[in-house]
Parts: sequence; C-alpha cells; structure tokens
Amino acid sequence: MRRARVLVVDDEASTVEVARAHLEADLAEVVAASDGAAAIALARAAQEGERPFDVVLLDFHLPHESGREVAAKLAVAGVDARIVIMSGRDAVPVAVEAMRMGAFDFIAKPLSRIDLRARVERAFRDRGGAAGGAVRRPRKSDVIIGAGPWLTQLYERLGMVAVTDVTVTIQGESGTGKELVARTIHSLSPRFERPFVVVSCAALPESLLEDELFGHVRGAFTDANRDRDGLLAAADGGTLFLDEVGELPLAVQAKLLRVLQFREYRRLGDDRDRQVDIRIVAATHRDLGAMVAAGRFREDLMYRINVFPLELPPLRERAGDIPLLAQHFVLLHRGRVDKRVDGITAGALARLCAEPWPGNVRQLENKIQQALVVADGPLIAEADLDLDKATTAGGVDLSRPFQAQKKDVVDRFERQYLRALVDAHAGNLAAAARQAGMDRKNLWLLLRKHGLVPARGKH
Repeated sequence: MRRARVLVVDDEASTVEVARAHLEADLAEVVAASDGAAAIALARAAQEGERPFDVVLLDFHLPHESGREVAAKLAVAGVDARIVIMSGRDAVPVAVEAMRMGAFDFIAKPLSRIDLRARVERAFRDRGGAAGGAVRRPRKSDVIIGAGPWLTQLYERLGMVAVTDVTVTIQGESGTGKELVARTIHSLSPRFERPFVVVSCAALPESLLEDELFGHVRGAFTDANRDRDGLLAAADGGTLFLDEVGELPLAVQAKLLRVLQFREYRRLGDDRDRQVDIRIVAATHRDLGAMVAAGRFREDLMYRINVFPLELPPLRERAGDIPLLAQHFVLLHRGRVDKRVDGITAGALARLCAEPWPGNVRQLENKIQQALVVADGPLIAEADLDLDKATTAGGVDLSRPFQAQKKDVVDRFERQYLRALVDAHAGNLAAAARQAGMDRKNLWLLLRKHGLVPARGKH
C-alpha cells in the first residue's frame, strides 16, 4: 500500500510540524507551503510529475489570500487532491463555508493526532489511493458532521478502536447517526475493502431474522427449495452491523453469542458448522443493562458486544452543530429538487437551532428536504420550514408523552453531572462518590448505565 502525499498549506510553522509528527512515520509524505502562491506552484508541479498530491490540508485564514481563493485556483489548475480545510477560529462558520466551496472535509485546530490521521486516511481512500485506485471508496454521505469537542473526542476513540477487531456497541437515541459511525469504523479499519453488511434487528420477525442472518439448507422448512447463504456469509471478511441489537429475540441472541465466541455458525437445517471471519459493530437506543435485569437480553452477550462502548449525544445537546448539518443536507439533497439553493437565512437557522429535535439528525434532514421542495430563492427562509406546531416557543414538545420527555431531561442531567464529576476527580470513584453523597457502588452502576465508567473505575 503506497503512502499518501499531503500538501500542508499554513503560515504557522507549528501546524506543519504537528502534521509531520502525526503523519510522516507511516501514513503520508508531507510537503509544506506557507502561502497560496507557493501551494499552487507546488501542486501544479506535482500534477505534471509522477507524484501528484492526494490530500491538501489548507488553512482557511492565510495571510495574503483566503483558503477559498486558493482552493478555487487549485481547481482551475486541475488539481484533483481532496481538500481538507483547517481553522483555529470561527469553527462553525468556516466549516459551513468549507462545505459551500466543495471541500472534502473540515478539521479544527489544534490538530489532534487521531482525528487528523482519520480524516487524512479517509480522504486518501476516497481518492482511490491505497491500492492503485482499486479500493472500495467511502460513500460521499458518510461524513460525521460537527465542530464541537464531542466530535474530536469521538474521532479519538474511533481511531483507537477502528484498527482493531474489537466488538463495538454504539449507544444513542434514534436518529443520532449510529449507522454512520459504524460505517466510519469500517472505512478506517483494515477491513475497509470488504463488505459492510447491515442487519436491522427490529425490522423482521424472529423466524425471518434467523434465516436472514444464518441462511438455510434445502428442505429446512416449507418452501426452502434451495440452499441460501445468510448475511453472516455475505459479511465474511468485513463488518456486520447489528442495528438495534436490543430487539434481538433471546433464541437468536444465543446463536449470535456462538458467532462472537467461536467465529462459527450453523445454517437452518444444516448438520455442520461454518467458519466466518467478521467484525461486529452493534447499535442500540436501549439500556442493555436494564434489559438484562428484566430478562430480555442475555448478560453474557451484553459483555461480548459491549467491549468498547461509544455514546452519541442527541442533537439537542449539540445545537451548535445544527448550522453545519443543515448546510450539509442542503448541498446533499438540492440536486433532487433541481434547484440552486445555496444555504439558509439567519432567521431560519435561528429557528432550527431553537427546536428540541426529538427525532435528532434524521428529523432535521427530513425538514431540510421539505424546505428545499418549497423554497423559491437561493436561500431557505423561515417561512419554508415546516416545523412541528406542537412545539411551543419555550421549546416544549407537546406531541411527546410527559414521561418520555421527563426521562430525556433526567438522562441529560445525569450524563452532564457524571462527566463533570468524574473529570473533576480524574476517575477516582471513591472521591467522586463522597462529593456526590452517593454509595460508590450506586455511582458505578449509574456510570455504567450511561457508558461513562472511567478506566480506573473498572478495577
């Protein structure tokens, strides 16, 4: 596998040195330019030679001309490298502008090692660079959108686990992007050229789900007139994504446990086991610990799939990302309505940011698609937004049951309080429990419920 060739365009020498330190050992060759003119000259020369650049890390705030102007000149020069915009200030507006100018990605400074490597590697693979252009490329829509600390922390954890074969469970409310994170894990893993297979555990009844997963042999049941491989076989060598794993029937859970333990399974009606080489990523919006206590989920399976937990925050807890997400969905879907809509007015954005979004990112995407249909200008206006009339000016969604909304508020408070508490005591649960006035065991159980058990707290 050849290394990427990366052009870093930044007038700050420290940024270049950080990029070299993070990338040059094994991932990329790094070439530096301190301004736009030098960058364009280097890119043109590389384009005419045998080693064009694969990725351009371009600072948005350059001294003589903006990153937008440099990107435009690179495009005119025929440079087809993937452009990743960098900025140390005004992260959200710069990220929105990066989308409008067609940049491949955005990264905030200071540059985090794992975050930077993940984005550069993804851009490199998108250009088809890892195996002479013959690799499976990430889908254009498989980009985790955001600019807050939560995303940097998420990429840090993704970078740690993606290169391994460890089983991951992604916890989050419906619509928060769990499948997107699973796809990102797959695309950053050594299995990225192999299949990514999705199993919707909540969509099928038990009998059909078992057949979908494991397959069957001829004569296994009525109408089984030929052998059929299931989704486990389809995912061989790649990643199997179990969406809403908490909905698996207990009988199927037992069979899945054998797959995780021994990497083998048996088709319905078969008399021999088959070997399979897969990585499993699971997702759920349910509290698996509570399901275990209620007897609806196997405890041994929970420990097998929840080796490396990830938690996605609901959209209401990262409202600062709404302008980025809204702009992303405008650019992603405007082609379907055959309109040149370039963005959203300030009034419409303010209205979007004030909404509680019980359906999270999926609901926001739905509303942007609706607005694109009715918009009659270059920008989506507030009048184009078909927002839930049941939501009052105070941000209370009257269409949802009281208990459901109360649970959301309590869960949000618990997560915020526990994060701050554990951080304040550097993971020392005894000291944290004393400050909180709680029994240490109860504190640990609450941390486990929210997937926040610190490394020291596990011992």
